[in-house]
Amino acid sequence: METVLINVEKKADLSFILSLAKKLGMSAKALTHSQVEDWKLAQKIEAGMKSATVSRSEVMKALVR
Repeated sequence: METVLINVEKKADLSFILSLAKKLGMSAKALTHSQVEDWKLAQKIEAGMKSATVSRSEVMKALVR
């Protein structure tokens, strides 16, 4: 499964895109700006979880700068 994000300016365009997806047998859902921001943050957290572990002292040094 693949996902496409499309930003629209007008509600009429949103309605058209959602209706077209439905007619093509695809699922589609409108997301709020807040939901998109949450998704982006989750992606960054997930990427960060794959990075090396850092000691507390290294974090404290970075915060002092």
